[in-house]
Amino acid sequence: MIVDSSILSRHDQSFDLIVIGGGAAGLTLAQAVGSKGLRVLLLEAGGPRETREGRAALSGELAAPAVHPALDLYRTRALGGTSRLWGGRCIPLDRIDFDRRDWIGKSGWPVGYEEIAAYYPAAMTAAEAGANEFDPASVFAGSRSELAAGLDGDLVRTTIERFSRPTDFWRRFGIELASSNRIYVLPHTRLLSIRLTSNGSVVEKLVVADRAGRQFLVRASTYVLALGGLEATRVLLASRDVKPGGIGNDFDQLGRYYMSHFCANGGTLDMSSSPAALAFDYQRDSEGIYLRRRLWLTETSQRLFRLPNITFRTHLPDPGDPAHRNAILSAMFLSKSFVQKEYAAKFSEGMITRVDYLRHARNIAVQPAALSRFAAMWLRRRILTRRKLPSVVLASADHRYPLEFHAEQLPNSDSRVTLSERRDADDVPRLKVDWRVLDADVEGIVRAHRLLKREVERTGIGHLSVDEAALSSCIRDRSIVGGHHIGTTRMSVTPQHGVVDPDCRVHGVDNLFIASSSVMPTSGQANPTLTILALALRLADHLHMRSRSTAAGSVDTSRRAAALR
Repeated sequence: MIVDSSILSRHDQSFDLIVIGGGAAGLTLAQAVGSKGLRVLLLEAGGPRETREGRAALSGELAAPAVHPALDLYRTRALGGTSRLWGGRCIPLDRIDFDRRDWIGKSGWPVGYEEIAAYYPAAMTAAEAGANEFDPASVFAGSRSELAAGLDGDLVRTTIERFSRPTDFWRRFGIELASSNRIYVLPHTRLLSIRLTSNGSVVEKLVVADRAGRQFLVRASTYVLALGGLEATRVLLASRDVKPGGIGNDFDQLGRYYMSHFCANGGTLDMSSSPAALAFDYQRDSEGIYLRRRLWLTETSQRLFRLPNITFRTHLPDPGDPAHRNAILSAMFLSKSFVQKEYAAKFSEGMITRVDYLRHARNIAVQPAALSRFAAMWLRRRILTRRKLPSVVLASADHRYPLEFHAEQLPNSDSRVTLSERRDADDVPRLKVDWRVLDADVEGIVRAHRLLKREVERTGIGHLSVDEAALSSCIRDRSIVGGHHIGTTRMSVTPQHGVVDPDCRVHGVDNLFIASSSVMPTSGQANPTLTILALALRLADHLHMRSRSTAAGSVDTSRRAAALR
C-alpha cells in the first residue's frame, strides 16, 4: 500500500526489510520478497512525477566536465527511477566477464557466471523483454542469423540485443504494490543517514525526511540500498557517525573503480560491394519483442588478442550534416535544433558554421513522400503503442554505415567518486566525480577495431575504414555512456578489495545489502539493467532464505528455553 509519514509516526510499524529506492532494482526486489511473505517498507525520495527540486538534488561536481555528463542528466528522483528514462535494451553479461583475465587488472567476479545467469530468465520477465534467448541461430531459425553474411567465425560473431517496451517499473509493479498488505510504499521520503550500532556491525535505524523536511526514524531487521550506482555510493560515504570514512570503507575501497561504457562511432562500414549481405534493421519475434543484430568479438578473440569485451552495431549518419541528403535525418535534426537551447545560443554566436538550414530544407523538400511514410510509421510503431520501436534505423543510399562500438571500461582505482564540499537542501554532501580513462582502455578499443577491419576485409564482404587517431581522441574526450554508473561498491571476497561480499552484503555490517550496478566488479560489453535485475532477484532469494533461517533459529531457541523451564 502507499502510505505517508504520518501513518508510520502514529503506529508502531515493524518491518522485515526496508528497501531504499523505487527504481527498477528496488521495485523488483520489493515485489519478489513481498510475494515470499516478508513485510517490506520501500522508501522513494520522489513521487509519481519528477520535480525540479528532485533533479536539483542530484547535481554535483565533475573533476573534468568536458568528458563526463552532468550528474543530474541521466538520473531522476521519482517512482520508477531511471526506468522512466531508459531505452529498454536488455543484454546479459558474457561468461568471460566473470573470469580473471590476466590482461585486465582487478577483473573477475567472486561468483561464477552460472550464479547470475540463473536469474536472467526472471529478469527478462520483469523487464517484459521476452525469452532469455540471445543466440541468433535459435532466434532467427529459418531465416538469416548473421548481421553481415559471411563474416561470422571464430573471432567475430553475430549476437542479438532484445528490447523491453521500455518498461517503467512503477507502471509495471505499482498497482500490485499499492494493493499489497505486506509492502508499504513511502514516497517523497529522502534518506539522510544510515545509523549503525556503536560497534559498526549492524544498522540500527535510518534517518529520513519527508516532503516538508520533517525528520523521523525508520527501523527494520534488514536494509537494502537499491539506488543508482552514484547515489548508493553517496549515501554510504555520507553516513559517518560511527565510520569516519563512510560505511563499507574501512580499506578505502568505497567510491573507487568507477566505470561506465565507451560508446561512439569508431569507423565506417562500406557494404557497397555486397549491400544485400547486411541485415541492419530491427526484427520482431513471435511475441512482438524487438530484436537487433550486432557484432561481438568472441571470447577467443579477447583471449588471443588480449582485448576488452566489445560489440559493434550499424548506426545513422550525423543528422546535423546535410550532406547525407536524407529528408528524415534533416527533419530529425531540425526538430531537435529548435527545442535545444544550446543550439540557439551557438547559432546566435555563429559557432556552428557547417549547419546549413537551407540544405536541410532542400533535403526535406525533394523527398516529401519518404518523410510522410516515415512519419506515419513512427506514429504507429513508436507513439501510439506501448511496445515501442527502439530507435530510428535507416538504409543508407550509398551502403556506407557508421559503426558504433560499445565497450567495457577497465577497472581503475583512481577513477573514483568522493564527497564534495557542497551540500544539498537536506545538508547532505553532494558528489564529486573524477572519471578517468586508462591508456589500456584506448589501446584495447583501437586494437579491437583493427581486428574487426581485418576480418571484414579478409572475408571480402566489405571495407571498414577507421581513423585510429580520431578514435583514440574520441575515447579519451567524449565517448562515455553517462547513464551506466558501475563499480563503486564492488563485490569482493574480502573488505580489502571491495565493499560488498558475494551476497551483496556490505562487508562488516550484518544487515545492510546493496542492489545496484555499483556492485559489479567489471562492466562487460552489456548495458547493466538486465544484470541489475538479476542481482536484485538473486538478493531477494537470499533475503528470503536468511529470514527463514532467522525464524527457525528463534523457534529452536524458544523450544530449548521451554525445555529448561
